Amino acid sequence: MSKRHPKARRSSQGTHDADDTFVVGVLEASNWAKANQQLMTVGGVLLVLMIAGGFYYVNYRAEMNVRAAESLETIYQSISINDTEGAKIDLATFLDRFGSTAYDGEARLVLGELYLDSGDPQQALAVLGPVGERPGSPIALQAARLLGQAYEQEGRWQEAEDTYLSIADRSELDFQVRDALVASARIRSAQGDAEGAIELYQQVLSDLEVNAPERGEFEMRIEEIRSGSSK
Repeated sequence: MSKRHPKARRSSQGTHDADDTFVVGVLEASNWAKANQQLMTVGGVLLVLMIAGGFYYVNYRAEMNVRAAESLETIYQSISINDTEGAKIDLATFLDRFGSTAYDGEARLVLGELYLDSGDPQQALAVLGPVGERPGSPIALQAARLLGQAYEQEGRWQEAEDTYLSIADRSELDFQVRDALVASARIRSAQGDAEGAIELYQQVLSDLEVNAPERGEFEMRIEEIRSGSSK
């Protein structure tokens, strides 16, 4: 009579053990589900509500953005016919209704510029501040430029200079950096800081090509400052 190999017995026993473990696991899960049926029902309902709420929120945000775009287009039409006072009122209302949409920054830019054009820098600062105080995105950099102008209208020269220098540090566009440095240099020169102004104009020159036509203008400004400070 042939003997059964020991490995075969162990392999068969291991298979039975694994099957038994699986069956026990299934039974335990089934028993838990029966014992906690109410909890599972509540959990399922909550999951469905969360998914439905997510879809609703996405659709709501999309609809709000569409309505905001349409409203802003109407405001642009008011500006095009020089109804600036009406546009200011409409933009303030727009920010109350659609301030959480993707068009908030654009609306603040337009309203801030309208306030600056009408000589109301305090209102411009209030509107532009939330966007322009930390320039980073293209919209924020544009808002920061207007903030600098508002500070200048207010006679807050140091804050204006700091704002322009922040633009120069953060912008990746050469013309924006140059304009910001020039504005800062202009402020320094007006405040009697000849050396500081020359330093900034020299920085502008260092960023220009050797044959750039703009070089002559900035070299002339440097000479004017030097001759003025030597008197």
